[in-house]
Amino acid sequence: MSKKNNKKRNSQNKKIVLIVVAAIVVFSLLVVGVTTITNAINKKRRDKTVKVAFYGLSQEYCDALMERFPKEEGISLAFEVLSDGPLDLGFIKNKYDMIFTWKGEVTDALEETAEELPGKILEVIPSSLQNKKCAPILLDNCEIAYNKEIVEKLGNSIPNNYPDFLNFLNDAKAYVFSPFFCSGADDRVITAFIGNIIEVLGGVDSYNLFIDEIKKGTSFEDLLDVQLSKAGLSLRSVLDPLKSWPGQGYTHPSWYNGTASDLLYFAEENHTAAFFTFLHEHRQIQYNTISRYEAFLLPPASSTIKYGIIAPAISVMVISENANAKRYVPEFFTEDAQMGLSDITRLAPVHSRAQAVDRQADDVRYWAAASPGGALPDVALAAFQRNPAALKEFAAKIRNYIK
Repeated sequence: MSKKNNKKRNSQNKKIVLIVVAAIVVFSLLVVGVTTITNAINKKRRDKTVKVAFYGLSQEYCDALMERFPKEEGISLAFEVLSDGPLDLGFIKNKYDMIFTWKGEVTDALEETAEELPGKILEVIPSSLQNKKCAPILLDNCEIAYNKEIVEKLGNSIPNNYPDFLNFLNDAKAYVFSPFFCSGADDRVITAFIGNIIEVLGGVDSYNLFIDEIKKGTSFEDLLDVQLSKAGLSLRSVLDPLKSWPGQGYTHPSWYNGTASDLLYFAEENHTAAFFTFLHEHRQIQYNTISRYEAFLLPPASSTIKYGIIAPAISVMVISENANAKRYVPEFFTEDAQMGLSDITRLAPVHSRAQAVDRQADDVRYWAAASPGGALPDVALAAFQRNPAALKEFAAKIRNYIK
């Protein structure tokens, strides 16, 4: 009789245990479900406000980008324009959902934790420009503007490699006072020019190594002799020949102190055969002057070099999990949006089929797409984007060395 009672009690205990376990499981699932639903509701509520930062962009560029955001009922857009200079990346990541800025040191630092962008935008961008976390929207460019009259006198051929470029300057001495010129007093221009020479002589790998050394804090004196290629390329081997350019008649004796006004005067008066500038500065020169010049790239030393082009890119990143922020990114990559942005900013679109504002912008897009290394930020953006004081110091050391 007792055995039967024990079996009965054991059976009852097992049932109780099963009921308790089942209740716990149901309760846990209920808690998880409620938590999930609550989190989803809270996220949807948070996503209704999209906080957008614009860093280091002119007001003109910011306004053009703001206009491309759709106006939707129930969605608030909070825009904030941040000026150049020091930037707390932790603050940026915690406060904003999206950031529009020039690709460079800031985007490199944010990329690891940024969200992947919608894959469909990559379908319209040339492969050399594709990036899953930092998408270029518009391209600026470093260019050499060649005096068409001098090119014609020297045989109607724009140099297609760096040795030919030097020969062009040498031959142009017979016709102009300063075959080469640039706004060397501008910190960004002179460092971009030096970086451009390193890139055309050593390719993308040499240029990236140069940038990495600067970002590591390598002193200028040590940087001079860092080997940037197996062929012995170094900053010193780039700067030493520039010292001799005035003596060889290639450029003005104080070209490294030249201003934008000096450049404009030389261009207007046909005193130069080729000048180095950015596309956005090219746009500031009056048509009757710039129409006498043909814009091209500083050519690579040889066809065997894996080269890119120094073409700063206004880019977008999504730096939070805000679903609407990610949803808005494709709005900047339609044919109509790209054409409109190119028209307003006069920069180059990245959409493969979008109409560019003119042939100069179309050329930049083509060069970037055709370059194996794609579009690279200039030295100021790549290494000094958040530290203009350090850029100023670095540029001063460049000038002191070559004068």
